[in-house]
Amino acid sequence: MRLLAQASIRQWSRSSGLVDAADPIKPWSVSLVAREALAGGLAAQGRQNPDAQVLPALDVYVHELEDPLLRRADNGAAGDGSVAGFMLRTGYQQFPYQQPIFGDTARMRPMLKRSFPRPRFQVLSDAVIEELLGADVDAYTDLAPFFLAAVMVNGGTFNPTWLDQPNFVPVCEQTPKEQILRVYSTRLSAPAAKLQAAARAPRHQQQDLRQHDFNPLIDRPFVVLPDGIGLAPQPLFVTGRFSLAALYYAGFAAYGKPFADDLGILNEEYTLEQLAQLNAAGAVVTAEVEYEPGSASVDGFVVYPDQVILVEVKSLRPALDKRLDSDLYAERLRRDLGKAQKQLRRTYDLWRNGHPAFAHLPDDGRPARALIVVPEPLYLANQTMFGQDLGRMPFPTAVVSFTQLELLVAVAVSERSGRVFADIATGSPYLIADPAAALMAARQRSGIRVHRNGILDASFEAMRWAQATTP
Repeated sequence: MRLLAQASIRQWSRSSGLVDAADPIKPWSVSLVAREALAGGLAAQGRQNPDAQVLPALDVYVHELEDPLLRRADNGAAGDGSVAGFMLRTGYQQFPYQQPIFGDTARMRPMLKRSFPRPRFQVLSDAVIEELLGADVDAYTDLAPFFLAAVMVNGGTFNPTWLDQPNFVPVCEQTPKEQILRVYSTRLSAPAAKLQAAARAPRHQQQDLRQHDFNPLIDRPFVVLPDGIGLAPQPLFVTGRFSLAALYYAGFAAYGKPFADDLGILNEEYTLEQLAQLNAAGAVVTAEVEYEPGSASVDGFVVYPDQVILVEVKSLRPALDKRLDSDLYAERLRRDLGKAQKQLRRTYDLWRNGHPAFAHLPDDGRPARALIVVPEPLYLANQTMFGQDLGRMPFPTAVVSFTQLELLVAVAVSERSGRVFADIATGSPYLIADPAAALMAARQRSGIRVHRNGILDASFEAMRWAQATTP
């Protein structure tokens, strides 16, 4: 486990942030091996500690694991052996390690620092958020770089007794020791025995799909060893706890659907706040309208001189089992994205047919486009194999995550143009839309590696620690 942590830290220390084919072990392999090491026991009597020479062999083991696609079709085993299923499983296993991460942390402050009036919100409140996170939003967000620094410079470990050392006095003056430890115990760590039991919990019935089982280290990245030290073999899981995803799953477990509904409202509000930045950069952004009593349009509109963008927000997060089977995944996309499509079509038709509720939109026939905004990446949702129905929309339609939306908005603000939204459309036979290509083209035009998003930058600038303290 310590060896895996050291390998992960070396990967993260590179400035490129990309997966390197020359790495002795890939980041997803680190996570899978760590889970299996946890399930099999953290120590073995009489066994020598492994050295770095074992890492390439472990990586090979992971990449040689059998998948249903590789099984013979006549062996009678159940499961999705299609190419689409293979791509889906591989995508959800590997793509998360290639996503930008710091936006997830910065997003917490602008999303959660607001009022939660009743009855619009059923559950969400400052008290509930603090209960679930172990600290208020500001303190929790500020602790993200602290815990990441801890694992990066200490071999993946965090020792609670560090907080009693003199060099930690400045840290504890900013955030009390008790609050740091409460966050650590509430959201970041668990005893080794508890995590081992979770790793051994009911596995997938198909042995060749067990590599995709839930990894308890995602939920509690620090394994508390018998000496009290927490060990995090995968740093990505530490930063992942400082995100809305962590709050969503904790809140859903505690409060159920009302909590999920509240976050759905929050997602809509945040999307409109992101889009509102375009008002000062060549666009006019407006929110949903009620076109008849009890019936509302899509969640937002962005009007440029050369296009109109319809925006609908859906809080779609496919459950783990839906990420393994292409038919189940496509069914879930059709169900939830289908609702968004219906809303987009209805709004579009009312607008084009001159309904008075849409008098604020132009009637000159300028092109329309649509964004379906989701909180977390829906890998392959814009691929034709899963998004066929999106391709049948009367206007170009793309599924974008919060991260992609933030980047698209940042580009549009910088360029004072909606070109990046138009560039999402693609002529590829395999892609209905390609946000990543549109963003890459914008970077090439500007020479800027990452365009800055004002809302996220303000969140980072609000951090209490102007300079990180090294444990």
